[in-house]
Amino acid sequence: MLEVPLLVVVAFSSLAMTATPTPFEVPWSGQTIGPDGPWHVIVAEDGKYKLFPGSTWETWLIEANYCDVGGTETCYAAQSGVYDKDKPQGSDGGISMSASLGNYMLGLNLEGDDATRWVDNLRLDNFEVENTSLALLDNTQRIMYPGGKEQPFFAGCLSLGGSGSVNQSFTRDGVSSAPLTNASLVPGYMWEQGKIPSNSFGMHIGSLQPNLAGSLWFGGYDQNRVVGEVITLDGDFREGITLWDIGIDAIGSSSPFGFDSQDGLLTRDNSTMGRSLRVSIDGCSPYLSLPRSTCDNIASYLPVKFNKSLGLYIWDTSSPEFTQIISSASALYFSFISNSNTDPVKIRVPFMHLNLTLTSPLVESPTAYFPCHVNGKGQYVLGRAYLQDAFIGANWDPRAAKWWMAQAPGRNIQAVPNIATIEPTDESISKGGNDWEASWDGVWNKKVGSATTPTSSTSPTNTPTSEKTVEGGMAIGTKIGVGIGVGVGVLITILGAYFFWRWRRRHNQTSSTHTQSPSTEAKHTYPQEPIEMMGESISSEIQGVSTHNPNYAWQRHELP
Repeated sequence: MLEVPLLVVVAFSSLAMTATPTPFEVPWSGQTIGPDGPWHVIVAEDGKYKLFPGSTWETWLIEANYCDVGGTETCYAAQSGVYDKDKPQGSDGGISMSASLGNYMLGLNLEGDDATRWVDNLRLDNFEVENTSLALLDNTQRIMYPGGKEQPFFAGCLSLGGSGSVNQSFTRDGVSSAPLTNASLVPGYMWEQGKIPSNSFGMHIGSLQPNLAGSLWFGGYDQNRVVGEVITLDGDFREGITLWDIGIDAIGSSSPFGFDSQDGLLTRDNSTMGRSLRVSIDGCSPYLSLPRSTCDNIASYLPVKFNKSLGLYIWDTSSPEFTQIISSASALYFSFISNSNTDPVKIRVPFMHLNLTLTSPLVESPTAYFPCHVNGKGQYVLGRAYLQDAFIGANWDPRAAKWWMAQAPGRNIQAVPNIATIEPTDESISKGGNDWEASWDGVWNKKVGSATTPTSSTSPTNTPTSEKTVEGGMAIGTKIGVGIGVGVGVLITILGAYFFWRWRRRHNQTSSTHTQSPSTEAKHTYPQEPIEMMGESISSEIQGVSTHNPNYAWQRHELP
């Protein structure tokens, strides 16, 4: 009589152990963090930690001693949660190697000692990742802005995994013969435990204006967040991708810039840059960290002023052009080439998303700013300002070893996620059914009036990019164009009156009647100058993140 229930229990237990793994959704906070956004953040340990998602390898946490000076009431890191290094279950695992501070935020200059490597359990929602690879930040470390002023850290950063690995392996106390310490990477551990179908992720961080919640899945991705062609690359997103160009696109029926498209902004007036630029994608960094010449080229079309102290551009909110641009159907685009395509693929970031806010302690009062950042570091990074409109994902399994990037949508998408599974050998992902322009309908203004007079060509002009020009707001060339446009308009009016008088005179002299053809509005098309694609090798200007375990660690070794 007891055999049947026993068999049922055994069968049920076996079924539970062999349940099909499914993608895991990382929870997001209802709060926002950061004096330079603000930004959506994920939560760990039931909300104890609020983290920016977007690093590779180790997860970065801020130690409790960061708030020793001034206390938690004035410590900005306390708002996002700090780590108690004295709690019993965490340890250094005998790891003598430190974590390079520069790998925390790639797009900013950081000052201080390297971070301490640590291992501890980290819970996401209802799943606990054991012996998670951590890097702890202490009160000796700060952000150094170009003006020389130090600013504190505000939140840690969640690792999204590492190429070809489920963990990081370290020697103990520098003794090569000692057993290794294996520190878990979040998606690798989840996959290894049968929680998710593959060691992979898909992410879109969303935005605050307009509000679109973030999306982060391990083992899969939300197809609703993938719009247009998918760029496929080897390695990982922090190691870099070749940026071919930056430009401006006006999508609506009336452009606030006086042109439909402007290309060539990446390298114009910089003879030393070459034809492209190697950039990293980094969710831990806030800005578009680019060369000064590139930022100035973009700024020459905007009512902004360069702030030397912060290395950022401040919007002139009193200018009518400011309101027109940030509410218009227009975007700053980034053009890339990858392994999977031969033509450039554009990722567009609407100017509405490039109107962000600086708050204390960076500035004394809330200040609207354009997030192009100049810091002289020589490492170029597209951070959270860019990731508002870019989907990224990766399959870390060595049988695939690919990462992906695609256009992310605007606010108007399906309320229910369309989750697709990433299998262990998948080298590609598929886009969803959303249309990018339609996802912005009702959010931006497609009929905003033109703030400037159209130019006769979209070929790059030799607009000076001196500090004086940029700080003055609109480019000198644009102001000259306005003057020329006014003069041409007066001439057209005079000629129009003359020809109308002649027509009336002839019309009155003839007894025959005719129908006048309706007048048509002149429409000018501005053909884009083709981008010459060079086959030359582009040397990377950034240092890749150190991968401490080059071989895929399929078997784990638990800490004693």
